[in-house]
Amino acid sequence: MPRPLVAALVLAACCASPAVRAAASTPADDERANKAVAAALASGGDQKEQARALVRLAWPAAGKRDEVISRRARYELVGWGEHGMFALYEAVNTVRTEYTLEVVKTAIDAETYVKYQTAPEFIPLLLDSLWTGNREAKKLAIDRLVIERKPMAVQPMIDSAIDDPALVPVVVDALGRMRFEQARYWLAKVMLTASPELRGAAASALAQIGGSALVPLKDALGSQEKSVRLLAAHALLPVATDYELHSIYDYIGKHGDDDPALTQALKGMAATIEKAIAARDAGEAASAPKDF
Repeated sequence: MPRPLVAALVLAACCASPAVRAAASTPADDERANKAVAAALASGGDQKEQARALVRLAWPAAGKRDEVISRRARYELVGWGEHGMFALYEAVNTVRTEYTLEVVKTAIDAETYVKYQTAPEFIPLLLDSLWTGNREAKKLAIDRLVIERKPMAVQPMIDSAIDDPALVPVVVDALGRMRFEQARYWLAKVMLTASPELRGAAASALAQIGGSALVPLKDALGSQEKSVRLLAAHALLPVATDYELHSIYDYIGKHGDDDPALTQALKGMAATIEKAIAARDAGEAASAPKDF
């Protein structure tokens, strides 16, 4: 159950964050905010209706809001944890766009009060904010989705970057950290068509992901563009395995003069992999059953 209002009022007065204390800096402000929250909670209804009443205090649909009351209502919603998450999920889809960053932040803070599993509305709230939120709300949601690491987040994150190109570097970095191979198609497109700095970041993200995400890098080693070949080779250098050896040898043979220092590093890396393969094969041969 949400904490009782009386306890909440005491906690708000004694333990509120600096931002909340700064907003309610006078006794009159405290009293006004507490009365507004008490009236909202006393207006009737179940927990969802009470949480919705707090949402309306925090993010009014029209007019200029009372910042002290808004902050107090948001603080109350945080303490409700999962019990207010449904109302916050509704809010991210209905409040004015300028408020969406606050909604996402409030939901993230409220999630820390969830005792057991993640609140069922939390991930959908983050995903919906990629459509309904302002840019800063989307960035915050993306950062949290990286932590949550849900495969279902990959396409909405890509869509948000397509819709707002300013988010492309944020999403490229996030996809690399999340390491889901289904991101490889969009990252490969960024690597081949975006600005130079984004191309390098996309190549690095593909290398981070590994597995089938290395295929676009291997293909790029044969590109007609020298710059593409180089960024692919640089990205593969620290992560290549025996599966990439053929492509690397082919690159060295055809384009070894792209960057002599890089080519030398690739040769050293290939030699190290060859030694590891030889050691592995010798170990397997030694442990194999002997015919008598």
